[in-house]
Amino acid sequence: WDPATLALAFSINMGIIPLPMIWGGRMIDNGKGKQAIVIGGILFSLGFILSGFVDNLPMLFLTYGVIAGLGSGLAFTGNLNNILKFFPDRRGLASGIVLAGVGVGTLLCTRLAEYFMAQTHDVSRALLYLGIVYLVVIFIVQFFIRSAPAKDSGGIKASPLDKDYRHMLKDLRFWLLFMILALGVFSGMVISSSSAQIGMTQYGLLSGALVVSLVSIFNSIGRLFWGGLTDKLGGYNTLVIVYLFTCLCMLLLFFFNGNTSVFYFSALGVGFAYAGILVIFPGLTSQNFGMRNQGLNYGFMYFGFAVGAVIAPYVTSAIAKYTGSYNTVFILTTVLLLIGVVLTLITKKYVATVLAKIH
Repeated sequence: WDPATLALAFSINMGIIPLPMIWGGRMIDNGKGKQAIVIGGILFSLGFILSGFVDNLPMLFLTYGVIAGLGSGLAFTGNLNNILKFFPDRRGLASGIVLAGVGVGTLLCTRLAEYFMAQTHDVSRALLYLGIVYLVVIFIVQFFIRSAPAKDSGGIKASPLDKDYRHMLKDLRFWLLFMILALGVFSGMVISSSSAQIGMTQYGLLSGALVVSLVSIFNSIGRLFWGGLTDKLGGYNTLVIVYLFTCLCMLLLFFFNGNTSVFYFSALGVGFAYAGILVIFPGLTSQNFGMRNQGLNYGFMYFGFAVGAVIAPYVTSAIAKYTGSYNTVFILTTVLLLIGVVLTLITKKYVATVLAKIH
């Protein structure tokens, strides 16, 4: 199968994730966070297991793209938004811990996939074995999961901030945050999706495997760091720091083309900073629209992530193919990030005005 066509399965998987997050968000808000996590884990496992038996691309799009994507979104929102309801005063750190777990899990699963491939020399069997491992893990961990209280149980205090998704979608704050999120994710995905290719084509690396692993490690560390910093500085201030630091890394890549040391610093820096975007937005969503409907509301907010994540790899590869280098991508990303900084500062001021009226 053509690698470019295979990549469509990944794009389907990423693009579909916000849909189950809406379904899962409603479950979490109704006190069924554990069920969302378990059902998501089962679907994710089933997607991999079934992918081990497919022999054509349409079925792979269904099993890995749709089924595993549905499970991924459901389990992701179940873990993230369920824990936020337990720790409303430490939203940044709570998000950071959960998302760091996602990062570490990705590294472990990558190593496990490599092991299965080395043992079987068969992609289908490796997918099957991965799915079985995931199923065993979700069976074990479900005994230790507890659902956050339902929004109508009295366990979640009512707040004048509380808005359901219908009112949220009519609020300018939502669309400002949506755009800022999409811009940030696009910029982060430039490195996350293409670090190996950039390193090998413009910086003379013989293999991109090391930089991919290091970016993942720094991304996991960043989720804890930015989570703690967000609780101290606030989401908007932290977001400005994240975007400006990413701008610096992109400019270094542009001006020091061919310098391997600069490439490693910048690639790892972007991976580290990109983690902040993932950590900050769950808290900003609840800060603006309350905890009562956080699960469902963040499901809609996450569409901003999907927009950036789906578009970035295609735009990056298309520009690199047309121009013969990634320099234009670095400049484009810098401009988008600076727009994100301006929008963040505007949003911060606007939100302060709105919240002053609410309180």
